[in-house]
Amino acid sequence: MKNKFYMIGNAHLDPVWMWRWQEGSAEAKATCQSALDRMKEYPDFKFVCSSASIYRWLEDFSPEMVEEIAERVKEGRWIVVGGWWVQPDCNLPSGEGFARQSLYSQRYFHDRFGVTARTGYCVDSFGHNGMLPQILKKSGMNEYVFMRPGPHEQQMPDLFKWQSPDGSEVLALRLCDPYCCNFTDEEALEKRLADVSATMPDGLDFAPCFYGVGNHGGGPTIRNIELIKGRKGTETLTFADPAEFFDKVRASDIDLPVRKDDLQHHAAGCYAAVSDIKTAIRKGETRLLAAEKYAALAAGLTGLSYPGEKFKEGWENVCFLHFHDIAGGCAIESSYVDSLEFAGESLSIAAKSENAALQRLSWAVDTRNREKGLPIVIFNSLDKPVKAVIQINKQAEGITDKDGNPVPCQHVYSETHSCYGRDDTIFEAEVPALGWTTYYIKECEAAPDDPMLKAEGNILENAKLRLKFDPHTGLVTAEGLFHDGGLPVVIDEYDHDTWSHDKNFFNKKIGIFTDAKITVIENGPVRAGIRVEMTYGKSSLRLDYLLAANDDKVTVRTALDWQEKHKMLKICFPSGVKGGDAYYSIPYGWIKRPCDGEEEPGQMWHAIADKNGGLAMLNDCKYSFSVEGENLCLTAVRSPIYGDHGRERTADSIFTDQGKRKFSFALMKAESCDDFSIVSRAAEEFNTQPVNILENNHEGRLPLSYCGMEVSGSIAVTALKRAEDGSGWIVRAVETAGQPNRGAVALPLFGRKVEGDFGPFEVKTFLLADNGSAKEVLLTEFDI
Repeated sequence: MKNKFYMIGNAHLDPVWMWRWQEGSAEAKATCQSALDRMKEYPDFKFVCSSASIYRWLEDFSPEMVEEIAERVKEGRWIVVGGWWVQPDCNLPSGEGFARQSLYSQRYFHDRFGVTARTGYCVDSFGHNGMLPQILKKSGMNEYVFMRPGPHEQQMPDLFKWQSPDGSEVLALRLCDPYCCNFTDEEALEKRLADVSATMPDGLDFAPCFYGVGNHGGGPTIRNIELIKGRKGTETLTFADPAEFFDKVRASDIDLPVRKDDLQHHAAGCYAAVSDIKTAIRKGETRLLAAEKYAALAAGLTGLSYPGEKFKEGWENVCFLHFHDIAGGCAIESSYVDSLEFAGESLSIAAKSENAALQRLSWAVDTRNREKGLPIVIFNSLDKPVKAVIQINKQAEGITDKDGNPVPCQHVYSETHSCYGRDDTIFEAEVPALGWTTYYIKECEAAPDDPMLKAEGNILENAKLRLKFDPHTGLVTAEGLFHDGGLPVVIDEYDHDTWSHDKNFFNKKIGIFTDAKITVIENGPVRAGIRVEMTYGKSSLRLDYLLAANDDKVTVRTALDWQEKHKMLKICFPSGVKGGDAYYSIPYGWIKRPCDGEEEPGQMWHAIADKNGGLAMLNDCKYSFSVEGENLCLTAVRSPIYGDHGRERTADSIFTDQGKRKFSFALMKAESCDDFSIVSRAAEEFNTQPVNILENNHEGRLPLSYCGMEVSGSIAVTALKRAEDGSGWIVRAVETAGQPNRGAVALPLFGRKVEGDFGPFEVKTFLLADNGSAKEVLLTEFDI
């Protein structure tokens, strides 16, 4: 038994789980009031509380309670921890998603209570990505408290130094299960003290002890506190802030082990459960980021007011969706009706803000020359120029670039066809970084066709790729890239719950989609495509393989009607890579894992590669993958019961992900196993497409083409936004190759430039102040 215990009172409060958010907000009110009542009864009692969203709820319906909390914060008895909007899933949010968790929460805590959280606190999440030490450190947090994976899931010390690739380091504490312990008698208290003692290294004579009622709120009870205060023994029990424990650890000079890895796995099934919420999170993040950049462009060039408060509201909704039980797909069905309403509000804010910015900009572009034709102004929010296929809501007989040169164009199916009986038009455009260019609708001589682009029978090819489809199975081989790919594998998972507790492998293959039908759907000078249609039971799958003339990747648009229960669908591509490793994108970077078939979380891409390269798969809304041997697999859907925790299943149980849904993925060559910056770049382009506006001819003061950003080095700009305090502009960049690098970002938009030395996957946030100065700041936009 240790000699001293830091007794840390807490109440794990899930704002959503087996209840909707309205009930969660009511429990937040009751839990916080209970903690305040205990402080009146016991002058030395301390309480920790995370999640800025909880405090914001209280601001809405009990501001007097928040005032009382503020007084207790001043006394050092109410301890703000976490520094995030919620306790998020720690694999699903993007890097920018985590940055916004910190930004809006730490600034709220600072403005409302005069403090920021210094202890990261995410005790119930199911895994923790390896970039968190950097994200925490650059959010003003030096420690991290978590509980999962547990000792039975991942063997590691319970107290260690956790380090990310850039060298950022935090002290990390894995809690003794459970995170909330409601001991009701002396024997239970003694057992708890013995349990937490056993988790601490021999060199320490003290231990932290977290206690209180949790999940549906509650917090420390009178009985808990009386048992602590009345305990007889030589050991000291002190009501404490977690930071007191961590400070004592640092003062001890104990030699703790260093961990340089992510913390996995607890609930591998969560990353494919409830597809709609995964799509909502991806779209919410990418569209808000694009809208912010377009708003900055419009503000800098036209003086349009930057809608910072609207963006903040949109991000707060997305941050709420990051909550681990929402994002993880393991809450009740009705909670997802609510969650998608939150998502819809954020997407609406992004869409309205983006449209206002782009309409303002396109109206200012000088398109007065009617002889050129009807203008199409095409915008790109990314930090590098893009070449992309653009689709316009018009049947055009010719397209020219801004200089009047004809470009290939092609008619494709339009969703207006049943009304107007006409097609849309596609063409390939090159668009500058953070800027725009102008093309024109005009009858003109046809541009030369690319003779290599074609779809004929079961062959789809361009100058770089040749795909051959098996007319019976629908499987496809791309020479030098993959063979017999596009295999839709159905997996039985009846013995898995929603989380897939203690089951990280989904390998009970029971069938495949069959009865393939192959059809040529496009065969023009811009793009060619072949459709594969297949069925399994009552389910149907449509895969549209598309190649543009200059593509070095094949895009696959997928339409799935899923009618299976207790089953999973994987789409697999044998890569031909033998003895390689698997690679997965994670927030602000990527990580290597074995090709052992284990279900793994990832983000916009995953790959298999060796020293000679390999195969990468991009996606627009998926987060769960596996790589087994040479097979690169995307988990398309799984259908457990909502909130199935292994209890009773009944005829009234509701299954997830039934019915129709659409998503897209793409396949491309991975050039090496050492640098996935090209793949990362392609994934960003895949998720953030250019936007076009059909303009008319008018005068303007802006040019037909404009580049607002230039980037050098292996860095990518992840955010451009107005500073929260209105003092300037924020530019955030991350190193993408996993190597030390010097990078620079020039912004002709503002006549400014920033540069710096980046460590592997290092994130830097720069404030370009309106007074002309520039400095690096934290993710929270506070000084370093």
